Amino acid sequence: MAGKIKRVQKTVQFDPEVYEALEKQMKISHNPNFSAIVNDGLRYAMFPEHRNDRDADLVKLYHQFSASLAQHRKKTARDLAFLQEMMLRTMFEFYQHHNEIPEEAREPKEAQATVRLDKFMEEIIRNMSSLKPISEREGEK
Repeated sequence: MAGKIKRVQKTVQFDPEVYEALEKQMKISHNPNFSAIVNDGLRYAMFPEHRNDRDADLVKLYHQFSASLAQHRKKTARDLAFLQEMMLRTMFEFYQHHNEIPEEAREPKEAQATVRLDKFMEEIIRNMSSLKPISEREGEK
């Protein structure tokens, strides 16, 4: 048989905005018992196990936000890998086809480089969906 819990009575002073919020909560909950409202609020603030499903909306938003963040991380990682691959491909092409340029041949080589860069960028954009890492393409050629 459970015994009655002896309550502790204390004098408490509230800030005006807190007192107004308590009165508003009493009206919303149709509970005129000031002590019950204060105890309920303190239990909610101090003991997570007394919260029940009151913060279900916050938990739902948190899970939606977490899922969105996880998708963003995956997409960012994919985009970063794409940019890295593009840079590595550029350097591979550069080292494969270019020697040191003598000073007297720089101007014509710069014009040729501009044309080749334009062609390279067009190829990247046209084949963006089918690009694979160089390490995976070694057996294809």
